[in-house]
Amino acid sequence: MHHVASDPKLESLARAGLKSLFDHGAELVSNECLPGVGNSQIFIRVFDIEFRIIQTEGGLSVLPAPRHANNRWQPVESILTAIDAERKLPPPPGYDSLEDLGSLLESRQQTLNDALSRERFERTILAARQSRMKELIALKPRVAVQPSITRQVVERVLGGIAKAIRFLIPKSKDSRAKFLPVGSDSELEQQVRQEFESLFRTLRAQINSNGRLRIMDFAAVTFDVGNVRVRATRDRGSVSVSIAPIYATREWHDLGVVLQALQENESMAQATPSSILRGAGRLLEGEFVKLNDAFSEAKYPATRKRIREIGETLKQKSIEDFNRKSKLYHATTP
Repeated sequence: MHHVASDPKLESLARAGLKSLFDHGAELVSNECLPGVGNSQIFIRVFDIEFRIIQTEGGLSVLPAPRHANNRWQPVESILTAIDAERKLPPPPGYDSLEDLGSLLESRQQTLNDALSRERFERTILAARQSRMKELIALKPRVAVQPSITRQVVERVLGGIAKAIRFLIPKSKDSRAKFLPVGSDSELEQQVRQEFESLFRTLRAQINSNGRLRIMDFAAVTFDVGNVRVRATRDRGSVSVSIAPIYATREWHDLGVVLQALQENESMAQATPSSILRGAGRLLEGEFVKLNDAFSEAKYPATRKRIREIGETLKQKSIEDFNRKSKLYHATTP
């Protein structure tokens, strides 16, 4: 029988960060390393909930599911937002670490358990989906157009075919399986090592994770250097670079926005640097001393505030540019 290796480090982080759950009788159901490098997952059961903690792409995801529907995993931040009647949750990503999440869950355990009960689960899921929709940009037709009779018939036929296909194809026993790594990606790691060669050579950067998905050519490689975790993500041939503090690896930011945030005296009229892999090594090396200082625990809160301000400005600018150029649709934010 094949033995699956466990990840004692992730288990230790979970037991320390989610201490309030274990104080209320939580038990570790399973612990396993996933294919690739630095990838793993653990399952924790408490009350009528199972928590799934997945460590991939240099970050953490926590997904609860009720025991009566233990394949319907939902992001914990969405569920917490759905039950946050007093609007006291921090802004996205909601929590930076398992310790942060433990603090949020400590006073909400029973409320969360009730929200995932058999009677209330569907309503909670709907509220969680609506909370995620608030972050999206909506596209509305500038002029309402009634579809032709032919188009309506075609849409109904295609809809019927899609339903039949979904009925005939058996559902996976694991709804998250397609998002889990199936191995490592040596080609992407080589590209990362070559692009950031000076950081590996002079500052002893270390690969933290490497994972390739079964979806198209999706893959991610992350490495740590100083106070920073750097992630290169390949998506349909394009490789982009993002940055997070090494102690808060859910706070990912595009490289270009981070570099712009470091230029405190520069106006927003300046072009945002590129976030693609090619050329990122030179950009990061040139600003690394300043970046490493800005991502220290003492200075990161101010850096994050600046990054979010720039990100919101860029988002509004992209919406304005789209609306100025598009004749068919008008983009809005909730």
